[in-house]
Amino acid sequence: MWRAPEVRRLAQRLVVLLCLLAGMAPAWPGQDELQLKAVFLGRFASYVQWPQPERAAFDITVLGAHPLGEQLARLYADKRIQGRPVRIRTVAQVQDVGTPDMLFVALPSVATRQAAIAYAQEHGILSVSDAKGFAALGGIIQINFVEQNVQIKINYDAAVKTGLHIGAPLLSIATVLRGSQP
Repeated sequence: MWRAPEVRRLAQRLVVLLCLLAGMAPAWPGQDELQLKAVFLGRFASYVQWPQPERAAFDITVLGAHPLGEQLARLYADKRIQGRPVRIRTVAQVQDVGTPDMLFVALPSVATRQAAIAYAQEHGILSVSDAKGFAALGGIIQINFVEQNVQIKINYDAAVKTGLHIGAPLLSIATVLRGSQP
């Protein structure tokens, strides 16, 4: 069984590894946290299997006003996720989301985030956010940075309900929520 200090050290090493794989210097306090979020979104996709057939491009949609969309566009302009070119869109409302592979939810209220989560579950979309409580509301992945540490929460039941399979390497570095228990 993994203990919290071991998991934190592993997560910190993973941050450095992900940055190096993306060709970036590790982003620590004082540097742009958006770079790390953008890298993590691409790496999360490496450990997720979608039930629908592959499309020509890997689509990521940012829902709401958040600078992550611009960072994603810069980082993945000439890179691939799951062997496919990456297409980034930013939309303001849930009804404009469509059916991307991944949805980063950056909406201000709990009610609008819940609507986005329900939409993502219904359409087999991996939902990700940095909003506090996102995973507990039914979002699949919540990513936060606290005191130089990345914290990843995965709502395993929400992933299963959405039809997604999350690989063990990603689950092993996250706090996994199952039912009402972490």
